[in-house]
Amino acid sequence: MADLWGPVNGIYTAATPLLPWLDSLPRIDAIELGGALISAGFGAGFGAWMAGRIARNTKLRDELLVELRSADVALTLCASIMDVAGAFKKQHVLIVQNKHKSDLEQFKKHQKANVQGEPFILKMDHLKFQLIKPPVAELRIMVLKEVSVSPNGVKSMVALADAVENLNGMIVRYNDILEMFESGTLPIGFKAEHYYLALPVKGVTHNEYVSALEGIATYTDDVLFFARKLAECITLQGSKVAGRFAAVSGEARPVRKIAALEENEGLFPLEGNYENWMKGWEEEPDNKVKKSWWRLFK
Repeated sequence: MADLWGPVNGIYTAATPLLPWLDSLPRIDAIELGGALISAGFGAGFGAWMAGRIARNTKLRDELLVELRSADVALTLCASIMDVAGAFKKQHVLIVQNKHKSDLEQFKKHQKANVQGEPFILKMDHLKFQLIKPPVAELRIMVLKEVSVSPNGVKSMVALADAVENLNGMIVRYNDILEMFESGTLPIGFKAEHYYLALPVKGVTHNEYVSALEGIATYTDDVLFFARKLAECITLQGSKVAGRFAAVSGEARPVRKIAALEENEGLFPLEGNYENWMKGWEEEPDNKVKKSWWRLFK
């Protein structure tokens, strides 16, 4: 023990280690140890952050891809609706309208030129219209649930659904009038030509046939117009989603635009005919992806 403790300036201290076995262990500098621990912690945290960011980007990419595909399906449905309405107008409505207009003009000429009271020969077309069945219900689901369209798109979808319903209702009314012509169940004193030419009988005029035909033409135009406006909204939203998708994935996904064939462009009504409806059209917000340094660490 005398060798273990010795006086230094009157104070006894240990001259050799109390635990000699500690000398056999490797020495680790405290600063190096702390740096290693910090580096390891930072590396683990950065790795976890990167893993989370990749997972979020992958999820966002998948969500955007689903919406892009939904937008493509919705555009296809819009095109189908325009095809149905366009064919109905071209193959039926315009033909019946033009014949009716021609018959009215010929009747007026006959009245002016007929000094001997000869009867006017009228050949009416009793062809009934079939109800149209465009995929409106399917499109409504896509627009309201699968594609994040603007309020303009929602407004167009509602107007389109109403237009199809109103058109079918007017077709039913038109067919009922033709059925009255065929069965002879018109009001007393009236004949089919009185309805067809809107001629008065004893001071009473029935305009049901003319009104039904005009209603069919108007609602057919409504279907075409609102389907086109909805397609424009879907295309705009699809372009925005495609931009975000490209920013996340680096992949380009083009969005289709629906354009009528040149010979069918005249089937669509002018936008000026819907001036009052367009007053509620909202300015589309600018949703471009902004590149900022802080987005890297979001």
